[in-house]
Amino acid sequence: MHDLSTFSLDDMISFGAMLRGLGEGARSMEDTAGRVVRALYENLGRPATGARSCALVRFFETERFDALPAERRRFALRMAACDALAPDTTCLQLLASAGDEPAWNDPRASAGHLAIPLPSEEALAQMPMIAQLCTQLGIPTGSVLRPSWFTEKAEQTYDVFHVEHAATSPYVPAKASFVERHGIRSVVGCGGVLPSGQMFAVLLFSKVHVTPATAQLFRPLALAIKLAILPWSFAEQEDNALSEALRVMREEVIACGP
Repeated sequence: MHDLSTFSLDDMISFGAMLRGLGEGARSMEDTAGRVVRALYENLGRPATGARSCALVRFFETERFDALPAERRRFALRMAACDALAPDTTCLQLLASAGDEPAWNDPRASAGHLAIPLPSEEALAQMPMIAQLCTQLGIPTGSVLRPSWFTEKAEQTYDVFHVEHAATSPYVPAKASFVERHGIRSVVGCGGVLPSGQMFAVLLFSKVHVTPATAQLFRPLALAIKLAILPWSFAEQEDNALSEALRVMREEVIACGP
């Protein structure tokens, strides 16, 4: 177990090695995402007591509406309060979830995040946390809505999302029912863009304070996670993306050193 409140360079290197290998033998991106959130949820905590650092860990990915499974398409239509969405409408889907509450361990039990339609930049702006996630990850909102615009820069786009003080942040909703009730102190995450132009992000809702310095150690983990899920992106682009991601990850680890 690694204590998130004292997360170090050594912890990051250890986690990176573990996360990179989670795609081996996986049946799908959803399967790999489930392994990622479970590994983070179960392995971040206080070794002395076994108390977990995170109340909830979630893995999101963007997908075209017409590529979603039927259950997720129906959910997106309910969220959009309409009978139809354009086939190429970008949706932010919850691929995997792990947390303290039983319902948090099954994405299908999510009341509001299984598949969130993002038909326009105006719609995205109505969701402050998602909009801020894109901003902090360095992903222009127009590229989220039209992934084909961003495929050329997939190798360079990855970063950290961080809200140091969740209780007072305008970007973290549900203050009473979620933040206060479950003792959420900080939110940290990482993500980036796949060769297909799809965005992915892993968010950790932490019960311990996460400093900006600690949050930056999650930047290389975005690449480790990307390596785990690359087989489920465009296969013809995988080899180039894999080589580039490995190169950049080595540079990131060196940059994080003393």
